[in-house]
Amino acid sequence: MEFFSGANADIVNKYDTKQISFVWRSDNVLHYYIKENAFITMEDIWEILEIVKGWGSSNKYLHLFESGYNATVDTEVREWASSSNQNHFTVADAILVKNMAQRLIGNFYIRFNQPVKPTKLFTSKKEAIDWLLEQGNSYSINHPNWSRQTIR
Repeated sequence: MEFFSGANADIVNKYDTKQISFVWRSDNVLHYYIKENAFITMEDIWEILEIVKGWGSSNKYLHLFESGYNATVDTEVREWASSSNQNHFTVADAILVKNMAQRLIGNFYIRFNQPVKPTKLFTSKKEAIDWLLEQGNSYSINHPNWSRQTIR
């Protein structure tokens, strides 16, 4: 998966759907790439959740979201993603923005939907991953086995 090249972590597992490609990195980052012109619906989310549950139903991850050109997310997905109902697999979310349109949508999501977990926008993949790893370090203080997740 080209979007993952150059990373400083090994790939634990990977999966590719019609709309989204993603990898589980050895540092517990789930790196999602939303493909160009994709329109993400709850159907796409349910498909991904089934895969992630199969990797470990009690695992929690650091999520890095990266979007291709003209990719969009349904309102229902944004509302679900910001709620405590979906927080089961999430420690923190980093959203990588590449242009002004993505920045505006990302800022709107954070301000309007007010996600319950730490969520931040980045223009640098390295800075996004560094921030996610800091969030993971903070989380692991109260959850010492967190960094040793494995596929079950």
